[in-house]
Amino acid sequence: MNKNISEVSSTMNIHTIGSSAEPPDGSRRGNTWLTPFWHDRLVEGGLILSLALYYVIGNQNIHIGHFSFAPSLFAHPLYTLPFLLVYALLCWYRLPFAVALLPLFLPYYAQQKNVYAHYAFSLAEITLATCVAVALLQLAVRRKRWRYWLSSRELAARFGPFAVPMLLFFVMAAFSILVAFNKTVALRAFREEVLDPFAYVLLLFACVRTRQDMRRLLAALLGAGVIIALLGLAQMLLFKNTLKLEDGVRRIYAVYGSANSIGLLFDYVLPIGFALLLARVSGRVRLLAVGCCIPMLVALYLTQSLGAWVALTFALLFVAAFSVRNRSVRLVGSGIFIALLLIGSFLFRTQITNVFVDHHVSAKSPGVHTVSTVTKRIYLWQSALHMIHDSPWFGYGMDNWLCYYSSNKYCDAHKQYWIQVDPVTHKDTGLKFEPDLSHPHNIFLHVWVSIGIFGLLAFGAVIVLFFWLFLRIMWRLSGNAALGREGAETLRWMVLGTGAAMLAALVQGLVDSAFLEQDLAFCFWTIVAALLLLRVQAGVAWRGKRDIAEQPTTPLGMLR
Repeated sequence: MNKNISEVSSTMNIHTIGSSAEPPDGSRRGNTWLTPFWHDRLVEGGLILSLALYYVIGNQNIHIGHFSFAPSLFAHPLYTLPFLLVYALLCWYRLPFAVALLPLFLPYYAQQKNVYAHYAFSLAEITLATCVAVALLQLAVRRKRWRYWLSSRELAARFGPFAVPMLLFFVMAAFSILVAFNKTVALRAFREEVLDPFAYVLLLFACVRTRQDMRRLLAALLGAGVIIALLGLAQMLLFKNTLKLEDGVRRIYAVYGSANSIGLLFDYVLPIGFALLLARVSGRVRLLAVGCCIPMLVALYLTQSLGAWVALTFALLFVAAFSVRNRSVRLVGSGIFIALLLIGSFLFRTQITNVFVDHHVSAKSPGVHTVSTVTKRIYLWQSALHMIHDSPWFGYGMDNWLCYYSSNKYCDAHKQYWIQVDPVTHKDTGLKFEPDLSHPHNIFLHVWVSIGIFGLLAFGAVIVLFFWLFLRIMWRLSGNAALGREGAETLRWMVLGTGAAMLAALVQGLVDSAFLEQDLAFCFWTIVAALLLLRVQAGVAWRGKRDIAEQPTTPLGMLR
């Protein structure tokens, strides 16, 4: 019992502040006309609306056709500052709400907002900076009376064995700035893809304390996907003529520059909808899950992203397998499915190969060898392996792939690993028409090229620990009577959703960039942090056979 004392005290701290998402009792005495439910929805709506108005109005980077959101009246960014102040006040009033809702604002990093003069930042960065500023101000005013205060022991208990690989990853990413050819680009990438997401993880550990907060966080991830899906559908229905024709197909891209980016975002959010859809929840909640999944599935079809289709199919099967509660049935069913899959793959291997090889083939031109995107990826991986061979230990710096990959207008280190002609067949690889590919289209090669072998090992350790912890929590939830049926079911679908999301991201990450982009890096570390928080709420200890829920000093009854 002594070896879990820090975790027990940490968990008690979480549960004893279980009402942190609610205002003090006296604050509602004058608002008897407004129920707690609608009071919280009003605060959430105010947070979203105020920040959306601040971001949209006067933003010269947002255009719909010929319409601009930056009229002369609001041309100066300071004119929209009152909206940000309203958001900051609501953030002060309900900091956990603001922190949990941040994933809603992740996809819009390409349409930055001028904060002052020529200094522009993404909506996620503005949101994070505001939350951090409010948290630090509250901490300065209240000090150890700050209701979200975490001691060093409690913080260490949150991270557990994840602390070492996450710290190593952070250090190696920071060190990569020194070896980068373009240090300005590397520094910006480090801030957007490592420093900011890690700061957000600390905010989540401090402020997300209750089951309701966890539901809000996962709902925000799901909501981000729904909004992007609706924007993509509107693009297809209302602005179809603006879509570029790619290989004879018009693919939606919403706020991104590529249709594949929508699929990569859906990898992290749609599995949460799958888990909720197959969970033992009320019909109303399941109907809500259907309403979230349908637009995303339609938008996913319109992206024509084969990688996302495959990844999310794996995620759906993963959720379906774990939704079968009988372990014997699950094992037998999984065995039968794998056997059928292997037999089908063998019988239809030619057709399957043709689908993958011929998918998104380059447009035919006289004298040009047609190459599919799948074949191009093989040459990209070869380029990455050649780069790694020459600098395996520390990589080339974050977002410095283009400096060494090709001769381009963005960054040129005068040593190129660009494979334009197959060295064996002497045929055109098709890459000479795409000199601005910004990553090697493989999540592990991308990390290795960017921050070296030590960063890759740390990244791999986080993934291994993630799925080890996922299985441990799922096993404990099946026999944890202290949580109650409703509590265990709620935690179960949330844990299952995070596990399936990570699986989908890794599957598509084998053929695309599913991590080192601003929104995807936030999504990755948010999913990791969510599982770590769910571990505490489920009462699962890091070590030993007994879990925290079995300790008599833990007030699990205060979990909501």
